[in-house]
Amino acid sequence: MTQPCRIEFYFKTEDLLKMINANPNANGIIVSQEIRKEKPKGMDHYVNITHITARPDHKLGAKAATAGPGDGGDESIDGCPYPPGCN
Repeated sequence: MTQPCRIEFYFKTEDLLKMINANPNANGIIVSQEIRKEKPKGMDHYVNITHITARPDHKLGAKAATAGPGDGGDESIDGCPYPPGCN
């Protein structure tokens, strides 16, 4: 039996509006989550860090769904994986 799962991302309204206004011909906004193994400054060991970004989608059709980072647009904004705001 499956268990319910929810993933929420938080983006500031002013950042989203700035990106939308700067890209009026975009088809939409692509939100991505990437988990990277990193060693934060001052730590002795590596940990998994979640990076959330949003970027404009300038591709057409099915190609947009398979686009990787950098394929949607040159700009992106950082989000937060812990709504209602970054901790």
